[in-house]
Amino acid sequence: MTLLIDFSVIMVLIVGIWQFRMPSKARFGNLTAAFSLLCAFFLVLYRSGIIDGSVVMVSLAGGAIAGYAVARSVSMIQIPAMVAFQHGAGGVAAFLVSLVELTRGGHALDLMREVSGVSGLTIGALTFSGSMIASAKLANKIRQTPQTLPAHNLLMLVNIAAIVGVGTASVYAPADSLFYLYLAQIGLSAFFGILFSMRIGGADMPVLISFLNATAGLAASFCGLVIGNQLLIAFGATVAASGSILTHVMCTAMNRNIFKIILPEVKRAGKPLKKAAGLSGQRLTADTTVASAANGFERAVERIRAAKKVIVVPGYGMALAKAQMEVAVLSKKMIAMGKDVKYAIHPVAGRMPGHMNVLLAEAGVDYDMLVEMEAVNPDFYATDLVLVIGACDVVNTAAIDVEGTPISGMPILMAHKAKTVVCCNFDQNPGYSGVENPLYEKSNTIMLAGDAKKTVRQLVASLTGEKPAEKNVTDGGLSGSLDVAVDALAAAKTVIIIPGYGMALAKAQKKVVELASILEKRGAAVKYAIHPVAGRMPGHMNVLLAEVEVDYDNLIEMDEVNPLFAETDVAVVVGACDVVNPAAIELEGTPISGMPILMAHEAKKIIVCNFDKMPGYSGVSNPLYDNSKSIMMLGDAGDSAEILISNLRTMDAGPKMMS
Repeated sequence: MTLLIDFSVIMVLIVGIWQFRMPSKARFGNLTAAFSLLCAFFLVLYRSGIIDGSVVMVSLAGGAIAGYAVARSVSMIQIPAMVAFQHGAGGVAAFLVSLVELTRGGHALDLMREVSGVSGLTIGALTFSGSMIASAKLANKIRQTPQTLPAHNLLMLVNIAAIVGVGTASVYAPADSLFYLYLAQIGLSAFFGILFSMRIGGADMPVLISFLNATAGLAASFCGLVIGNQLLIAFGATVAASGSILTHVMCTAMNRNIFKIILPEVKRAGKPLKKAAGLSGQRLTADTTVASAANGFERAVERIRAAKKVIVVPGYGMALAKAQMEVAVLSKKMIAMGKDVKYAIHPVAGRMPGHMNVLLAEAGVDYDMLVEMEAVNPDFYATDLVLVIGACDVVNTAAIDVEGTPISGMPILMAHKAKTVVCCNFDQNPGYSGVENPLYEKSNTIMLAGDAKKTVRQLVASLTGEKPAEKNVTDGGLSGSLDVAVDALAAAKTVIIIPGYGMALAKAQKKVVELASILEKRGAAVKYAIHPVAGRMPGHMNVLLAEVEVDYDNLIEMDEVNPLFAETDVAVVVGACDVVNPAAIELEGTPISGMPILMAHEAKKIIVCNFDKMPGYSGVSNPLYDNSKSIMMLGDAGDSAEILISNLRTMDAGPKMMS
């Protein structure tokens, strides 16, 4: 019966992992796998017995609170560092459990369990130290480039020999000296983790993360052997196997050997590439004229308008600039213009496997548009335009043209084969590999240097004929635009704020609450209208607003708030579209026809602080944007709220400000 239960729990884990193959089911698969781990946890407690329940409860509470706090505080760009940190935590758990079992009196361990315990100590300790170095690099706490010590390879060999020697001695040494030998083994293993991880950096970081994932699982399996728990053995082995496969996939994608990553050869850099000055295939410098910069941008817009087939190449610079939302908007705009748009995903773009996929999925990009390197490379030859967003090494032609560089032989996205390449990169400096990129100097390349988020916003604005989003305020039929919005809020006695998922994406809830506070100090009654499907899960808006200390009594559900709109002076829409879309009640045959909405259009005036006028997730255009009572403030929701806050604070002291 015990074996059947264990097998059932393991099968639930495998079912969860199996669902990771399909993006649409990955979230549920994650929950399924977590459920299997929870079942395993309670089975272990039940079978082993709890000696001190209070210790267990305090440990559970402490771990849960710490995990929740970390998960809530990290952004998508910090996820790789957090994953590396979690691998380290797994290593700590492994060597601590092994140490306890090896030193616990009152029971004798056979040779297999003793060897397993020492192995758990060793692998757990090196996983911990290696993961901490990786996490620090990914979080920019230490230099991200590979670092080496004098005679580094010799140090590693001596260290390995010492680990083997001390580990072997601990199996045969007298009992009174074992504890000290175990501590020495932990120290030596931790030092080895530092030695091998410090010399890995740049484009090899995804390989390092995958490798540490495998070692964390292997350490857990050895823990399972020493304590005699088959669930832990199976779960650890599953993690070790998946991490090993992922490591192999990453190495294959980079045409690298795992041993040469851990023990890299010291190579002389290839012949330096010529550096140029200027724009459109040349280096942008402080001497670049405004006219030439404008010319390059105009050329880029012309090429985008003329292109029929477009491939977007996202890179880590997109993540740094937090530009994924803007890139998604630009793609939707190009699709609306009749263009064939897809995203080319290099397996090591970003700082961990799948980083770009997750960032783009977060921005609402259809997963079917994401094409892996092997599948997309043949398409570049027939592509009119490639849009490079914050990517360098993954499109660096030196990898195939120059020998002896850190990326020589690494497969790349063949962006240079397209008719036109538009690079929205911060500058023309080398990527993490340190290798100059000849792509920037090619005649078919147009360089748009600067912050990718701002550059892409300007491209969107140019394609739509609007001003850049940061300062784009349109009035939807009223004169005075920003003046009208500020005056309406200043005079309002009743205000209803409607938060949506766009507010969550822009992380604008604090600014929204600050705006509400100013209005309340002016004597206005402010409420928040909560649609049941605002956000990506039930209660999403409630949680976000509660997090910034909005009184729960001010959060009014749809049925209760809808009758109030007709008597409301101003309705402020913040990052919401479908939940206030009158098409749901005015048009038949749309995906939202018949869906109850918040009746914002019945308010006396409506201020819409949305990123753009594009349809929401339903794909249905919103007539509210063209309502004569609507004032459109396009751009980042937080920026729009800040503009309103600034003008409300200074309206009595001087003229209203646009930024």
